Amino acid sequence: MDTIDARVGRQLIIDDYLLDQRSLARKWLPPIPHAENPVLAPTTDRDMNGGRCPVAAPFDDGILYDPDKGEWRVWYMSGWFDRTSLRISADGIAWNDAEPLELTGLEYEIQGSILQRDGVSICRDYFEPESPFRMLRWVRRRSPEFGPDDLAAHSTPVISECGEIYSSEDGEHWIHEGPSGPCGDNTTFFYDPFRRKWVFSLRTHLGPYGRGRGWHEADHFHDAARWSGDDVIPWVGSHGFGTAAAIGDLRASEIYKVTCMPYESAMLGVFAVYRGPSNNYAEANGMPKIIDLHLGISRDGFHYTVAPEPFLASSLARDAWDYGYLHLVNGGIVPYGDDTRIYYTGFSGLSPALGHHMYAGGSMGLATLRRDGFCALTPGSEGTGMVRTKPLLVQGSHLFVNIRTGRGEGKAAVTNLDTGETETHAIPSGIDSTRHGIPLVCGNSRDTRRVTVTISVSADAHLYSFWFSDESGRSGGYSAAGPIK
Repeated sequence: MDTIDARVGRQLIIDDYLLDQRSLARKWLPPIPHAENPVLAPTTDRDMNGGRCPVAAPFDDGILYDPDKGEWRVWYMSGWFDRTSLRISADGIAWNDAEPLELTGLEYEIQGSILQRDGVSICRDYFEPESPFRMLRWVRRRSPEFGPDDLAAHSTPVISECGEIYSSEDGEHWIHEGPSGPCGDNTTFFYDPFRRKWVFSLRTHLGPYGRGRGWHEADHFHDAARWSGDDVIPWVGSHGFGTAAAIGDLRASEIYKVTCMPYESAMLGVFAVYRGPSNNYAEANGMPKIIDLHLGISRDGFHYTVAPEPFLASSLARDAWDYGYLHLVNGGIVPYGDDTRIYYTGFSGLSPALGHHMYAGGSMGLATLRRDGFCALTPGSEGTGMVRTKPLLVQGSHLFVNIRTGRGEGKAAVTNLDTGETETHAIPSGIDSTRHGIPLVCGNSRDTRRVTVTISVSADAHLYSFWFSDESGRSGGYSAAGPIK
């Protein structure tokens, strides 16, 4: 059996990739929406879009936490199809009181024609100190007859539309670096630090099956950002996601976008499943399109194991901030203290000037999980159970587990495959820790060794993740903002 390198990051149990044996049941855990949602909502004149389609929300865009500065940053769409702005928050919750910063270097008019943004993706390039921020901005050039007070419909003519590439030293002042390869709107990109690849997730069309996704990757950002049609690999189709029925006049659900990011030791992908209705139906009825978000995990960045039910679902509650059109914020799954934060956009459809509109009322919400708590392994009805890993390559003097033993108990056994030694440690009842450390007799912070790990639990215990480290418990994993500190 091949040995899996488990030296980087907390090891997640969303799938069975690491496991050789498992009698514990996998229990998917829903994120808990913040009580003050939405945490970012339209407030400025530009956000309000003349009362037509108020939006203050990422349309992918990006969010990150900077531990060195102790601050959060979010890039977002201000007014539907209007500007890209930046806000800074001390806690990642209070955004509305922050003064928006206008980004420089982004053109909004050319030769008398308006340039309207659509989807924007912003990523941290944490291996390039001179240009640590990258942007893909998808823009439409409208005809000269289209004015700043006009509201675009899907039938409004365009002169041209394409993706544009930018770089920045500080995330505020941007330099245009030319067009991307040919792509559709809501094309996104991400960085995979485990393979050191830049990847573009391209909007494609699958004929009668509607929207799909294509894939283009390269070692360097500028090589990944430019491609011809023959370079694009077909990636994600529209079938097989969830059991929810299509809505309105849509024949079957489609894949609207895929937003990916590193989380500790693996790539997470959020698959936006578009359930309907069609653009024309939604426009005529003043309702947002309905999108649910499904969570997946990947060990190679390309192939994902996807949860059977939505991670976050449109509420379908008329006029609620999250009625529909959910989008994960780029980089929006963030490990933070004992929590995992999830930032996402929703649309209410409420328009002060029009009553209702499919693209009105865009805001950003926050939901939280226990850290790494996308799912848990539990005994279920059996009352007890265990997992045993495949051979792992590890380093560290301690085994750490993210566990809640509750009324039950746990036991962790580490077998050194090179020496044949096994040491077993009890995990008492009443433990509730996202980083419960177990000093190892046979462990050394600098030694690399091959082991298997067997963890058994009983009663109502929940196991969320495990990893090896020194006594500090630092995992050495990644988030979209870079190495986790």
